Amino acid sequence: MKQGMYENTNYAGIKKLLGKPGYVAVLDYGRQPRVDKKTGKMVIKQIKKQKHFDTLKEARQAMAEAAMERKMGSNTSGIRSTKFSDMTEDFKKSERYKNLEENYRKHYDNYINHFIDFFGEMEVSKISVIDMENYYRFQMERGNLNTAKKNKDGTVNKKEGITINTVQKHKTAAKRIWEFMIDARVYGVTENIAEKSSVPKAEIIIDGKVKKVAKIPYHPRSLTLEELNETLNDAAQHEFDRSVILMIGLGAVGGLRHSEVTGLQMGKVLHNELMNISDEIWEMSGYDKELYKVHDEYMMIDTAIMDNKAKFPKSGIVRVAAVPRPLREILDYAMEQRKEVLDIAGRALTGSDNVYLPLINIIKNQPLNSQKLTRKWTEYQKRRNRRMEEKGLAPIPVIRFHDLRHTFSNLTKPVSFEWERSYNMGHKVLGDNTTNKVYINDRTMERGNIIKFFNENIKIDWDRAMHKKINAEGSRAYVNGSGHLVISTKEMEERKKQHKKFVFKEDEMVELLGN
Repeated sequence: MKQGMYENTNYAGIKKLLGKPGYVAVLDYGRQPRVDKKTGKMVIKQIKKQKHFDTLKEARQAMAEAAMERKMGSNTSGIRSTKFSDMTEDFKKSERYKNLEENYRKHYDNYINHFIDFFGEMEVSKISVIDMENYYRFQMERGNLNTAKKNKDGTVNKKEGITINTVQKHKTAAKRIWEFMIDARVYGVTENIAEKSSVPKAEIIIDGKVKKVAKIPYHPRSLTLEELNETLNDAAQHEFDRSVILMIGLGAVGGLRHSEVTGLQMGKVLHNELMNISDEIWEMSGYDKELYKVHDEYMMIDTAIMDNKAKFPKSGIVRVAAVPRPLREILDYAMEQRKEVLDIAGRALTGSDNVYLPLINIIKNQPLNSQKLTRKWTEYQKRRNRRMEEKGLAPIPVIRFHDLRHTFSNLTKPVSFEWERSYNMGHKVLGDNTTNKVYINDRTMERGNIIKFFNENIKIDWDRAMHKKINAEGSRAYVNGSGHLVISTKEMEERKKQHKKFVFKEDEMVELLGN
């Protein structure tokens, strides 16, 4: 208001209008959360509003209500006014967070960072269901915001934000955090707003028709028996690094998870002097030790590598998995190459060595990076499909490494008992009855149907497999007695002529060894 249009009253913030009846009050609601229109994020702003009132009493009443709203969160009953970012530090000290598996904690750390980015300075007691739904919408649309990181050509990498399925995971994490706040009884939070909130639906097109869904369905795509045989034979005939066919066999014929492939040790597969299974594992698993020792069609799955750390397999279930003849042949084929390298370098195989280990790791005597297996599987599929297309064959659809485990399950489903597959894969046996819960156990490791199926149906033409030796005559690289990879003189000269760099990727080094 301009000077001369009003006069002061005895009440701060309230002024009497001149020339017309009424009063004007400046209502101070304090710092409150608001959505920033430019960034889409939740920010804290000082909220003041100027309003007209007919009477002084109405103006004073509105001032009192604004002051009360400004003071909300301050009381004497142990409830404290807490910013969301500060609350998350308390959450990370709670048992709810500490009891999560380490890989899940990493996911939660990521979700929390997103939450803080949006809710950071807000008081937790003031976050509403609408705020939570605004968060979901922000995450799904963030690529369209002015602040989205742009490429040099002006395009945005994540144009549509994160997927609705990932937003659902954010909601699950938020529900757990709000449960913590409710149970703590110190934040003034009394309802789980995440549980009450709704994730915006996404539109998908099916057969030309639009359908709104709260979650985009994912249907795992496993290999058919024909595709698995094609894949195994392709790896045997074209991949010099024999760890490639080994990872495929362990996933699809052994039924192992990614973390179990990277955690499997020689002493849990070999049935000779290198067998290395502790008394604690025998006691924990309940298996017949003497029966296991004399049957080399079994392997003990008691270790999983997640984030390069050794743990028990998922759900803490230690189990015996079948080793059908084709898988034993794949193991022998891979071990033959490994022993060549170990003999050259003067090293010996031990029971604690990893079963799956890429050739370059064996040569350099380096530990396995468990996170590289997925990349190696993806890169192999590209090479396989390129070779198939060159032969005029339709490529096999690319699948996740975990889908090899789905392949195992789907192939053995028609020929084995449900309990047989469940024990082999480390799942709980279905059926909530006394027989299954009390009387049935896996002490004698019955895997006959699984072994029979793979023995009869996996067809690897070992006569056509790549049997080329390490340091074979004409190789462009070789392994010396110190276990180092050395580039041949001929290859060095060729690279100098072509002005090629002398920096090699892992796949390039393997290619040099095999050519």
